Amino acid sequence: MSPLAKMIIQALENEDDDIVLAEVLDFYEYLKEKKKRQKDALWKNIQEDESTNEEIEIINNYIQNDSSEKK
Repeated sequence: MSPLAKMIIQALENEDDDIVLAEVLDFYEYLKEKKKRQKDALWKNIQEDESTNEEIEIINNYIQNDSSEKK
């Protein structure tokens, strides 16, 4: 775990205000969705190109691995 992550966890562990903790969780969810949208847009751009068979296989493997990790 990175030192920054440890520092954030320790700060949140000591936080007593439920509103602050809820805001942190909301912001985390926002960042997570933003990263997902960016990744999806990138993959959409890649998939719009005329891909070679090797590229198609790599993309399909990535999509399968990504969906199985989310389960």
